[in-house]
Order: sequence, then C-alpha cells, then structure tokens
Amino acid sequence: MNIRERLGKELLFLDGGMGTLLQAEGLAPGELPETWNIEHPEKVEAIHRRYYEAGSDVVLANTFGANVCKFHDDRYTVEEVIRAGIANAKRAGEQIGKETYVALDMGPTGKLLKPMGDLAFEDCCAIYREVVEIGADAGADFILIETMSDSYETKAAVLAAKEGCDLPIFVTVTFDERGKLLTGGSPASIVAMLEGLGVDVLGMNCGLGPVQMKEILKDILEVSSIPVM
Repeated sequence: MNIRERLGKELLFLDGGMGTLLQAEGLAPGELPETWNIEHPEKVEAIHRRYYEAGSDVVLANTFGANVCKFHDDRYTVEEVIRAGIANAKRAGEQIGKETYVALDMGPTGKLLKPMGDLAFEDCCAIYREVVEIGADAGADFILIETMSDSYETKAAVLAAKEGCDLPIFVTVTFDERGKLLTGGSPASIVAMLEGLGVDVLGMNCGLGPVQMKEILKDILEVSSIPVM
C-alpha cells in the first residue's frame, strides 16, 4: 500500500538516530556516515532491521548528507552512495513480516543561500533534484526533507522533490528555544509555507528535547490541516 493512503488514518512510526549507532559500530570522527552504505552495508542493514524489529514502519535510508556539497571527490559518487543506501534499507525490510517503507533522507546542504551565503536558490534546487531523481529511481517510497533550519532552503528542497518525482513528501524543520528557525521562521509561518507548497506531512525534529518540542508541537497542531510528525 502506498504510504500516502495511510496518512491521517493511523499512527505510523519512524526510526531514530543513525549516526550515533554507526559511531557505536566504529564510525570515525570526520568520516562521512553515508560511505558506510558501500563499505559496511551489513552494519547499516542490521541497524535498519533492528528499527523495524522494534516497531518502526519506516526507516530512513542512510542518505542524510548524500549530495554534491559533501561528495565531490573521486572516491564515491552521490549516485553510488544513494543507491547503496536505499538497497540496504530495502533488504532489511524484506526480512520483516509486515509492510515496511523506506524514505529517501535529505538533510541541509550545509551552505547558506544568497544573500546570507553564496549558494544561489536555483543551484540549491538542482543539488536536491539530483538526489531526488536518484532516490526515486532506486526505489524510495517517499521523500523526507529533515532537520531544516532555513525556510528558503526548505522551499528549494520541496520544489526539487516535486519537480523530480511524484512520491509523497514529508518535511521536518528544527526550532530553537525561542520557537524559531535559525533564519527566524515561526511554526505558523512554516506550516503556511509547507501547506502552500503541497507537502503531505510536516513537523519538526532534532535540536530540542521532548519537553520543549511539546510546546511548539501545540502551535503546529493548532494551524496544520495535514498530518504532523
């Protein structure tokens, strides 16, 4: 069943951290976690499988930083890393006796967009679109844009996802203690933007603990007319 058909009708559970578990397996400081999709696929697959066994309906492919801003040498291409990441997650799901889903995980580029930084909006869209097209072709069930702290970059990622595939789009942003994005967006403004862009699910992750996030969640739920994560 397409995950879009289940949204708003039942609780769906996603997985948790990947980087910390890879560190426990030996990921070295400064080492790109996504390289383990190719170098240690059995360890990445085992982490995905443990999340499924713990009750997750969805696992995020280990592709958070898989873009040309971070993979620009001759060692591995963005495509190799993403395809391996999707394959590892799908193999883990095949071993579980229930319906499972794999999300193409996309995080921030690590660059600020103009005029605050040096990355043009159109170039940012192109960076994300490459990731989306590869991930969709590799078999991802939906796109998760996560841990975003700039509404402008978030918009670029969503537009790239909509232009590059027809998969469901989930988006989560990161708020600070003031209930604001790094660039100043409020929960209400983010909900308005994301609903206007036509995403399927919106919400928040990372940055704060559950006590602080609970208060911001109330603000999101008051204004959101689509499922919240």
